[in-house]
Amino acid sequence: MPLPVEAGAPDAPPAAASAAATAVVLVADAEVDDTLVAAFAARGAEVRVVGDGALALLEAGRLVPSVVLVGANLPVLDGIGVVRALRAMRGRGEVTILLGLGPDDLAQAADGLEAGASACVAKPYLVAEVLALAGLPADGLATARGAADASALGPGRPRPAAQAGGWAGVPVGETDPEVLRVGAVSLDIGAHQVRVDGTPVAVPPREFRLLRVLLERAGRVVPRESLLELVWGTSQMDSNTLAVHVRRLRRRLGDTAETPWSIESVRGVGYRYHVPAS
Repeated sequence: MPLPVEAGAPDAPPAAASAAATAVVLVADAEVDDTLVAAFAARGAEVRVVGDGALALLEAGRLVPSVVLVGANLPVLDGIGVVRALRAMRGRGEVTILLGLGPDDLAQAADGLEAGASACVAKPYLVAEVLALAGLPADGLATARGAADASALGPGRPRPAAQAGGWAGVPVGETDPEVLRVGAVSLDIGAHQVRVDGTPVAVPPREFRLLRVLLERAGRVVPRESLLELVWGTSQMDSNTLAVHVRRLRRRLGDTAETPWSIESVRGVGYRYHVPAS
């Protein structure tokens, strides 16, 4: 997600440019651990913590945050209501919204994603997981936007190995393992960018990882359990959560209900990224 740059100031001095690059993180959850807040701040982010949904919307309008972490159970206005309202705000389409779900809130995952959450994250929060989903890597804010997520398939997972016919999902002749190309779609791992027919498409972190897994295995069926394990780190999730992400990803890639050309559903098994005929 590009950082906001003040219009009309392309030649700003270094100090102004540094200020413009400061990420703003809004946390709407009174139960958030101080360790997570400190981790955001340590990466150069401005952090604001509020305890109810109404205050979250007020602060979102005032601060224009680049990342919002919202607890599902908030007083005044619940987390899903906050997510829906944020997505309805003009100019908030690109904000990363993470919905925090406790052990008793898991049934709200699908509703949260439908409302517009970029991803759902389990509570109590794991600092590394939240930072990764927020796009703030361990080496600080300087590479937070458009930087490579070294663990894009989940913590501790290895990069895909080279194969005799080229990198998985990349036609023979492509030499850059950082870029996956299948038909009209390209995914640049290093730049964290997706293009369709050369046009950039905004894809949230979780859907980016889902697309990466499918492109790396283009033409092959990936079982639902494998997708959940690779993208969410566990197969013990409501399968509807995966279906919601696939549906949203299809829309971003330009699919329609009548012509879902990119991601095919294989009934009772999983999903396959369609390889167009050459």
